[in-house]
Amino acid sequence: AGKGKGRSALSLERTKGSEILFGVAPCWLALERARRALFRLFLKEQRSGSARPRSGEIALQAAARGVPVLHVPGRALDTLCRGRPHQGVCLEAAPLPFRSLRDAEEPHLGRGESGSRQLLWLVLEHIQDPMNLGALLRSAYFLGVDRVVASHRSSCPLTPIVSKASAGAMEVFDVYSTDDLQGFLKAKSAEGWEVVGTVSRPEDVEDVPVISCSEFRWDKPVVLVIGSEGEGLSLETQLQCQRMLAVPPGRALHPSIDSLNVSVAAGILLHSICSQKRRHGD
Repeated sequence: AGKGKGRSALSLERTKGSEILFGVAPCWLALERARRALFRLFLKEQRSGSARPRSGEIALQAAARGVPVLHVPGRALDTLCRGRPHQGVCLEAAPLPFRSLRDAEEPHLGRGESGSRQLLWLVLEHIQDPMNLGALLRSAYFLGVDRVVASHRSSCPLTPIVSKASAGAMEVFDVYSTDDLQGFLKAKSAEGWEVVGTVSRPEDVEDVPVISCSEFRWDKPVVLVIGSEGEGLSLETQLQCQRMLAVPPGRALHPSIDSLNVSVAAGILLHSICSQKRRHGD
C-alpha cells in the first residue's frame, strides 16, 4: 500500500473494543499464537532496500492468518501507539483477558512424585503498574514458573504495555485470575502446597516466620505470593502464608532506599527457588 492508501486505512473506524499492540515481539507472538482476534497489522513504510528483515516475516505471518497488512508512515504508528516504542510494527487486536481458574486444567506434574514436589505457582496481589506486571511475567516464563495467578480486583489488566514489557511472554503464557485470593491460597494449602509470602522489611511482619530466600528449601509444591508495589501483601494474605521470604540487602541501607522494585525482587526470589531444580530432584 502507498502512503495515501495507508492514511485512508488509518481514518477507518477501529474495530469496537480493539487495542493496539506495539513492538516486534508482542506483535509477532500474538500473530503466531492467535490466542485473540486479530484485525489489522500496521508496518512502517520503508525506503527501497531498507526494509527490516523481521517486517517481511511478520507480514507473511499476518497473511497466513488472513490479517490485512497496511504500510503506513512512522508518524502514523506513533499516533496509533501514543508515542510508545513500536519498532515499526503495530497490530490491532482484541484484548487478551485473564483466564479463569474455574476453567483451568491442572498443569503436567512431571514423572512421579519428584515432579509434583517441584511445582511452582506465582501469585500476584494487586500489581498495578503494567511495566512491573510485564517484567514479572517475563521472569516467570523464563525461570520456569508453572502458572501465574493474579488477584482480579485492584490489579492491572493484560494491556499492550504489559505485553511489550513482557517481551511478548504474555502472548504465550496463560495468566489466570481469581476474585477470592485468600480462599484460593487456603485451598492450595489444604491440598498440601506450601504458601510462601514475600516481604521487603521483615520487621513489618507479625505471626509469620521470615527467612532469607537463600535458606528456603523447595521440597513440596509452592505458591509464591508477591504483593503490590507500595503496600506489599495485605494482612489477610500474609495470614494465609506459612512462611515469608526476604531478599537480604548487601549493605546498610539508607532509610529512603530500603527495598527493591517488585519485579526485580520477584526475579531474585524465583531464581533462588527455581535453581534448586538442578540441586536436588530426589
